[in-house]
Amino acid sequence: VLPGNEPPLAVGEKVVIMGKRKGTVRFIGETVYGAGEWVGVELEKPTGTHDGFVNGQRYFTCPPKYGVYVQRQGVTRVNSSAAAASQIQSMQRGRKDRQEAEFKRAFQTWNALEKAEENQYLSQSVVSSRVESLLKSYSPGAASVNGNSAVSVATAAGVSTNFSEWGANLTVASSYTGPHVTWPLTLESVQGVLNHIRTKPDIPIHEKYVCEIVGRASQLFQQRMKDSVHDMNVPTEEGGKMVIVGDTHGQLADFLWVLKQNGEPGPKIAYLMNGDIADRGDYACEIFIIVLLFMLLYPDRVSINRGNHENLEMNRRPAEVGGGFYEEIARKYDAAVFMMFQQLFELLPLATVVSKRVLVVHGGLPRREGVLIQHLRTINRRRQCPVSTDGIEDALMFDLMWADPQDQNGIARASHRGSNCICFGPDVTKRFLGTNGLSLVIRSHEVPENLRGFEDRHEGRLLTVFTASNYCGSTGNYGAVVVFQADLSFSVEEHMAPDLEAVVREYLPEGARVVADLGGTKVQMDKGRLATNMREEVIAKIKDRIAMAKDDLWWYWSQLDRSDTGKVTAAVWRQGMISGLQLDLPWFSLQKDLIEVDEEGYVDYKDFLRRSNALDKTHSALSMHEGWEKEIVNRAYEAFLAKDLTLQQVPLAAARPTRIRPMPCCRPMSRGSTLVTRVSSPGAEDIRRRRGWAGFSQGVQTSHRSGAGGPARDADERGAARHRARRGGPAARRELPRALPGCVLAGRQE
Repeated sequence: VLPGNEPPLAVGEKVVIMGKRKGTVRFIGETVYGAGEWVGVELEKPTGTHDGFVNGQRYFTCPPKYGVYVQRQGVTRVNSSAAAASQIQSMQRGRKDRQEAEFKRAFQTWNALEKAEENQYLSQSVVSSRVESLLKSYSPGAASVNGNSAVSVATAAGVSTNFSEWGANLTVASSYTGPHVTWPLTLESVQGVLNHIRTKPDIPIHEKYVCEIVGRASQLFQQRMKDSVHDMNVPTEEGGKMVIVGDTHGQLADFLWVLKQNGEPGPKIAYLMNGDIADRGDYACEIFIIVLLFMLLYPDRVSINRGNHENLEMNRRPAEVGGGFYEEIARKYDAAVFMMFQQLFELLPLATVVSKRVLVVHGGLPRREGVLIQHLRTINRRRQCPVSTDGIEDALMFDLMWADPQDQNGIARASHRGSNCICFGPDVTKRFLGTNGLSLVIRSHEVPENLRGFEDRHEGRLLTVFTASNYCGSTGNYGAVVVFQADLSFSVEEHMAPDLEAVVREYLPEGARVVADLGGTKVQMDKGRLATNMREEVIAKIKDRIAMAKDDLWWYWSQLDRSDTGKVTAAVWRQGMISGLQLDLPWFSLQKDLIEVDEEGYVDYKDFLRRSNALDKTHSALSMHEGWEKEIVNRAYEAFLAKDLTLQQVPLAAARPTRIRPMPCCRPMSRGSTLVTRVSSPGAEDIRRRRGWAGFSQGVQTSHRSGAGGPARDADERGAARHRARRGGPAARRELPRALPGCVLAGRQE
């Protein structure tokens, strides 16, 4: 039958309603429910709303919950082409909706784990601060990472703190084929470096030029930044504008795309980078070089705000747990260059006021009432970001780096980021702007939950902008920048940057060109694939945390396994994961990738934890994870045993001058060299051979849960021996400053 020539619908025919539900026609005609022809259908499944009786009228009879009335255009025959097309469309919509829901769930889980990593970093920093305080009480001259500046750390590590000296003693070999930087700086020289990075991003700029660029930029910040808040103006020339860039996190393709879309910095085009250039991505160094060169060329048109990732402790963490900048610099240069960047970071402003109307800050607004811009100007920024918020100055600096907005009024603890982090409400934003005569706050710091490049909050008074699109290659989010015109009107421009290879081809003479289509600059990402990638990353991170928390997990589940069956219900397993890992994730959807649930609904938690033992062995012996303090103590005990010392002898040994004999490859930190140290872990058999466990227990004056001595302690020591036997192995090689910079250099060297 041709379309449009189908016979009239008849009672008794099989039909499909809106392409979804199937049923049988029981009535056709006019009703009191509305104009036109209506169809009463008895459904195949009880997904209806009545038995044919609605609003005092009955036109047919069927079992309860099987009846529905539909206008004629919403009904098609089961065997018609229209019904088939409607069903296909319905299936596609359903698949798309499920894919979208799975994608959002995967992103929310991925985002929660990222914030949990920052929470762990802050918790570890608090512990580090306590340890440093104890160390300083015994050695007041010791360098402190969190409490003092990078200058003190650099000094202890033998890195120059005189900006004008950086790079002076380095020479450029004749074999070097990259761009050269000449002083005084010229636009031609800057363009040469930019073109090199655009076309050969994997070939680093010579170390001499990097040191000189960072040193001269540090001098400029030191000269022009008399306080901690910078003032910039939108260029007032015809065609003038200011581009505010959010987090880029080493994603060079996004930054190059922003330059392509908005133009390079110049007399009419200002750029303000709102922090978090460092970490995660592979090209933070190149982004810094481009920005700093343009800043040196146009000092009034380019600036950088400090973000929470422009921080020594954060940068030293591996990329997979939120850091990575040290690893990047170590690949391209050495630890001395890393410490130069750290000194630069502490000179960056904590916030910028644009044309006296807009506050641009990386994190958020302070928790304290009545704070003026003048208070922010007087903060001592020449230090690491504090982790304690007890003092008002520390709290102000911390919040500018770490705070997040919330929809509720007031101040609340942001437990997802860390115990000291806060969220601030729209009333806080309104009061702060009113008190300081400002109109708008622009901040960055997080991927908007709507996966756009921006998010408008607090009744239009606060704007989040995030520039790194498809963040970490996983999230599928858009990036964005804010562009101000001379009259302070602004627009938000979103993008999905091409991959770096496509950007490189754009600037190669023989390369293909990328189509410049804003919002369509990249083929629409397969959200199913992105969700799968994020889920795989989430599962890998969860497995790492399981390996570190298996003692807590075993305790939780074993207390509920009264018969010692080794099994608990899936619901108890999920609750144990929440309690043991302290992560409130969608464990019901995650469990299929982690466990097997038997026919009776039980999980073999002992087998689950046994499988995590293999993961535990992959962790570095010196990695900063939960329980690292106990691990350090265990290793100290092993070192004492290896030297045939009791704990009573340790203070005597510590009182003698430290004499460090570097290995041939181990020299003090200097340009062109990387300081390394070796840490060895003797196996249990070697320890027993040097000194029996009985002798060791006599030298340890400590107590255990069951008392100061006796079988319980012996059992604990035997367990410790087995633990060390499992973890014993060959020497591990570590590059500074992953360990505390200067710790190897603290003693006298020869």
